[in-house]
Amino acid sequence: MKTTLAAVLMGIALWPVTGTATEKPAADPPSQQSRMKTCNAEAKAKSLKGEERKAFMSQCLKSK
Repeated sequence: MKTTLAAVLMGIALWPVTGTATEKPAADPPSQQSRMKTCNAEAKAKSLKGEERKAFMSQCLKSK
C-alpha cells in the first residue's frame, strides 16, 4: 500500500514537468506568413507594381 501511494504521489509530482514539452524555443525563425507581411509592407513603401514587385517579393522572401 505504501509503495503504491508513493508511486502515485511521485507521478503527480512529476506530471507538470513532463507537460511542458509543447513550448516553442525562443529563437524561432520568422514564419512564412510574417515574412510575407514584412515584404508586402516594404514593396508598398517602395510603390512597386507589376513585374518589379513580383521580382522584389521573390527576392525578399528568399533572403529572410
